[in-house]
Amino acid sequence: MSRWFDSQQGPPTDSRPPRLTTYLEDFALIPVPYELIYPQNTKASSPSQDAVHQFCKWLEASDNPIYNGLASLFKENLPSDATNLRLVRLVGPLALILAAQKFNQEGLRPLTQLYIAQAPVSDLPSELQDDLPTPRLVKEAGKGDVYDTSIWLGLEPTYTPWHRDPNPNLFCQLCSSKIVRLSSPSVGDSIYRDVQMQLGRHGSSRIRGEEMMQGPERQALQSAIWGPGSPSTILEVRVEPGDALFIPKGWWHSVKSAFSDGRLNGSVNWWFR
Repeated sequence: MSRWFDSQQGPPTDSRPPRLTTYLEDFALIPVPYELIYPQNTKASSPSQDAVHQFCKWLEASDNPIYNGLASLFKENLPSDATNLRLVRLVGPLALILAAQKFNQEGLRPLTQLYIAQAPVSDLPSELQDDLPTPRLVKEAGKGDVYDTSIWLGLEPTYTPWHRDPNPNLFCQLCSSKIVRLSSPSVGDSIYRDVQMQLGRHGSSRIRGEEMMQGPERQALQSAIWGPGSPSTILEVRVEPGDALFIPKGWWHSVKSAFSDGRLNGSVNWWFR
């Protein structure tokens, strides 16, 4: 993946964060799905001090018309309520993550939690699809039927709450590091039911819905899986660039980045059957 990510990045102990290369600038206008957690600084004395608003101002001040358009896109999608954490979903060009990376490199308050989440690889230009060939393990396992392939690319911290997939999953880390906690179906079912009972809800565990990404459910799931009282039966693994993790069908898992300072994190996964 040296075409996508700065090859100057060293081993996991290297403090230099990875960067997207200029190669991806040729694809800056392709649309991809984004998730953004907003606001990012609820303790700020005014909304204008939030990193998201600082990023918008930075875009507006540019003489690049694409950046000006990105600022308008952001403003159109931001909720008026800047006091409670919200999940904002929008479709925007790849140029958005490229611009955000540049913004963070300039030493300003870093923009974080901007995530190209579960973007179908099949929607990418053929050149980018060719950079993500299906692993032999996936092609030769089971029926050899690749159900879906997704790219996950964002500014740390990134986070996916406790859920399970209806198909086997091969998860590969491309840049930076992620920590995965997972459990067998029976253990995961019990944890999820307990959280839902606490909240008086009956949510879906197979949909990356807004309920699990914000508000009480996000907090409850995060506490149950990542808190100090999490069950000892939960397994944990840390994946570094080049590592792959097989997650069996029905196994519960939650994924979060190893860092939270706005650096780039990238992964790809294949669901197959």
